[in-house]
Amino acid sequence: MVTLAQSAVPKMARITFMKKRDDLRETLTPRFCMIITTGMILAGLGIPVLILIQLLPASLLLCGAGFALVAFGGIMWLIFYGDL
Repeated sequence: MVTLAQSAVPKMARITFMKKRDDLRETLTPRFCMIITTGMILAGLGIPVLILIQLLPASLLLCGAGFALVAFGGIMWLIFYGDL
């Protein structure tokens, strides 16, 4: 009986530790949809910056694409985050 009690205690502590570790990993790992929407926002902000430093030609189409990426990525970010 004593052997059973001694072997059961470390197992319970290990289960508790593993559960806390898994919960921590889930809270620190961003969801894939949040990574995609953040990438869309950064890409939309990057297009005007590239136009500003003259690596891309200044055109209404590129400016509109940058605005659309930021707007769509921002709305999707809010939806996935749960605010909308």
